[in-house]
Amino acid sequence: MVSRENRVLIGSLLLVWLAVTVIGLTGIGAESSVVTFLVLAGLGIVVPQLYLAATDDDVPGRQRVRIAAVLSLVIAMLGFSGADPGERLLIAGLVAALLIALVAYEFTAGFRRSAAES
Repeated sequence: MVSRENRVLIGSLLLVWLAVTVIGLTGIGAESSVVTFLVLAGLGIVVPQLYLAATDDDVPGRQRVRIAAVLSLVIAMLGFSGADPGERLLIAGLVAALLIALVAYEFTAGFRRSAAES
């Protein structure tokens, strides 16, 4: 029996495959590193992890949000160093927004925890 988490992750891989196929057939965004980053990091990592963070109780949501942000950073660092400077700046901005969202998420979770304790 395949677990729910595995079904979500396999579904996201199918979405990535479908997006790559559509990009290959239509040519829309084929030359853009930003589109490639959004497909790989967005559909492949961020969307399923955030979905599981909101709906799964087995793994804490904070851990899933951390995984999404850190893996997006790793993909950006490893795969897009050869992109145009403007595209690198846009990808860096997207990763920075993810990391800022992670810090804000951690801050609010810590605030809520300390407010509940007092």
